[in-house]
Amino acid sequence: MAAPPSSDHTNNEISDGAKVGGNAYQAKHMHFGGRSVGLTVVGLAAIGALTYLVVDAHANRGTGKERLSAAASRGPATASATATPSPSPSKPKASPSGPADSGATADSEAEKAPSSPAATKAAPKAATPSTAYTGVHLYCSGWRGSGANLKARACVQITGSDAQFGTVVKNVGRSQAVVGVSLKYLYQGTAHECPQGVYRMPKIRIDPGTSWYSSLGLCSANDLTHGSFQALAQAVEDPDGDAGLESSAPKYSPTAAIGTDGTPQCKSGSSSWGSCDALWPYSP
Repeated sequence: MAAPPSSDHTNNEISDGAKVGGNAYQAKHMHFGGRSVGLTVVGLAAIGALTYLVVDAHANRGTGKERLSAAASRGPATASATATPSPSPSKPKASPSGPADSGATADSEAEKAPSSPAATKAAPKAATPSTAYTGVHLYCSGWRGSGANLKARACVQITGSDAQFGTVVKNVGRSQAVVGVSLKYLYQGTAHECPQGVYRMPKIRIDPGTSWYSSLGLCSANDLTHGSFQALAQAVEDPDGDAGLESSAPKYSPTAAIGTDGTPQCKSGSSSWGSCDALWPYSP
């Protein structure tokens, strides 16, 4: 017997549906047991995506080694794209005061620096030794200039009727002086070489502020009772030992003579004779 018609559908239906692909349908309305449920395409897509994520997470679970292997399989291109590049190390600067550079710098400065005059100039040699005058009846002239750095005086010492002649040279400069000295004596107005030999002393070295004394014993004369006598000395700076001493101004001692009573008498220039001890007392 035929079933009675009914206004309600008892079967599930998909109304106004269109087949999308495979077994999936895009439907405007779905009917379940007489009730219509509207599913949008967006809802179906969300369900499908969720299902895919669950399945994919399960499929890709693995050990740490598997994950490392998977990362390695992606190749260096992937690693280089994601790795953060380390900054290149800065080149250390050489320290200007470091031990490696200090020697080179000192050598360079030493090459540039001019040589010091004190280093290139030879050290002065030892001064020429001498012995200061002492004794009685010793008479010397005053100091006379003898060039820019020298002063000199001439001296005579009387013993009875004999006499000795000498000179004193002082360095008034600021450095050691190299001096040439000559010595003669005058008797009755005539110059004579020293009886002991020609007295000519080259390259005498005199330190600043000091004096050099000639040896009285190297220029002495005997029996001078028949006239006046005096020393004649010359001194000049002569570092090369070839200066013409005769051109330098002579220095004369006081003029002396032996009195009739054997007492020394002295005068200077045109002055009258008098006591040598009163007129010309020796002082160094």
